[in-house]
Amino acid sequence: MARIRNGLRLVRASWDVLRADREMLLLPVLSLVASIGLLAIGFYGMFGGNVDLLRAGGQLQVPGVADWIAFAVLGYLLSYCTIFFNVALVCAADERMRGGEPTLRSALAQAGQNAVAIAPWALVSVVVSGIIKAIEERGGFVGRIIGGMLGLAWALITYLVLPVLVLEGLTVREAITRSKELFVKTWGETVSGEIGMGLIGFLAIATPFPILFILGSGGSPDRRAIAVGVAVAWLLVVTVVMSALNIIFRVALYRYAADGETPEGFEDLDLGGVFPPKRRRGPFGRTA
Repeated sequence: MARIRNGLRLVRASWDVLRADREMLLLPVLSLVASIGLLAIGFYGMFGGNVDLLRAGGQLQVPGVADWIAFAVLGYLLSYCTIFFNVALVCAADERMRGGEPTLRSALAQAGQNAVAIAPWALVSVVVSGIIKAIEERGGFVGRIIGGMLGLAWALITYLVLPVLVLEGLTVREAITRSKELFVKTWGETVSGEIGMGLIGFLAIATPFPILFILGSGGSPDRRAIAVGVAVAWLLVVTVVMSALNIIFRVALYRYAADGETPEGFEDLDLGGVFPPKRRRGPFGRTA
């Protein structure tokens, strides 16, 4: 229960930071719009010819090597797009926690300054995710277990990669090592924050659905369509907000782990009080 309470307090503090700069919410929205645009362009470029053939009564063409290369490039661009806007959010959150007044323009400008630095990380992220997915799909039941464990380990050791990569100016390899070090120091904080984020996200998504189900069931097709539309819109809103809160929390955790001080916006929370220093156990089980 203590973990849950601490996690909820962390979410509230992240929300307070977000409320101070509501423009931050536009960054995950822009990321979503840009990703959808890339998907539309990419899929039309790869499969638009098949659509035209089907309309003309022809047969589908089997994807060739060029198509698979284009698919890989699309995957990389989608990864880069997401990371770029996340970096903009990292910069905005960090500026706010240092007492600044970030704007959408300043956040995008700082992300642009890191455009080259994040390119290798986008590639590493895509390659590792692809390898893990291949293990899960081709390894059967055992492969799914191994892939799940590898995915979890990768997510944990790279939890703070973006703040480290951007705010410390390290290479990807150095950033991964540094992220792992900071995670080991703050694993309790990470777990509490993720528990809080997951609980709030679940409640935010699940709470209105019974009402929408009642309103949409047994009614006209128009009512059902409206209920489905509202549900999808609400899901997107929750996804955008939780995405922003998660990045803000990671920046706050990074600042606390790297500087040893509570970042601005989290003073009332007192991270040092919520997460007291971990005591080491001696050889006979006594705390040192």
